[in-house]
Amino acid sequence: MSTSTHRVLAVVSGLALTAAGTLVSAPTDASPAPRASVQRLEATLRPSGDPDGSGEAHFTLNKARKKVCATVTWQNIEQPDSAHIHRTSDGGIVVDLSGAVTGGSKCRTGVSKRVIKKLLAHPERYYFNVHNPTYPAGAIQGTLTR
Repeated sequence: MSTSTHRVLAVVSGLALTAAGTLVSAPTDASPAPRASVQRLEATLRPSGDPDGSGEAHFTLNKARKKVCATVTWQNIEQPDSAHIHRTSDGGIVVDLSGAVTGGSKCRTGVSKRVIKKLLAHPERYYFNVHNPTYPAGAIQGTLTR
């Protein structure tokens, strides 16, 4: 068999092993949405209330699944009690991601495709804000970027 020809030998749990020994995903109804539908944004978090605070936020947005997830790190602030993506224009909350800083779910489901499309089209129009009891209006925040 030539190296350009592969035959599927076995399919187990959505994975296939080709004759060349390469493990590949086998299409199934339970397969996740195409990877291209997942896009990433980030924010460098700087003081917005706490003068010593800093951090980073990394977001994955999946329009097909109507899901936004965040991984957040912070330094030199009191334990956060909430976190949100806000509109820069009026400060309104667009996506509540409090679980990402409180130990709950790092993902918010049910986010409208329209909101996700807007976040991806113009991330600079939004910021991520991490709140805590000492700085309820926000301890650290950062503008979303690609």
